[in-house]
Amino acid sequence: MDQTTNDGEKMEKQMWEDIKAKNWKAVESKIADGFQSVHPDGARDRAAEISLIKNLNVGETALSDLKSAVNGDNIVVTYMISAQETIDLERLPTKPAPRLSVWKKGASGWQWICHANLTPIP
Repeated sequence: MDQTTNDGEKMEKQMWEDIKAKNWKAVESKIADGFQSVHPDGARDRAAEISLIKNLNVGETALSDLKSAVNGDNIVVTYMISAQETIDLERLPTKPAPRLSVWKKGASGWQWICHANLTPIP
């Protein structure tokens, strides 16, 4: 595994740490303009994703089965996550669920450009 591949896993773990710590400045600085996500209830743009994230209360997280693939200036990261998440006072299931993120290297460093979260939102 090369350093760039490790970077993808590190960036994903750091994003979760920043969300858990409610470090919104760090979170927003890493989300690219043109970001898109998909959830069971539909797609979100950058502003809608940030709004969703800010409504999350994240406790302990456990990432497993991390796999990264480098493609030019992009890193695709897939993994399973078990997280204690609460949104609008409703506890989400903690069983491991798949996630996918894409990070793109730009002038200001690595940015999150895409995320897929298949965990149903109540």
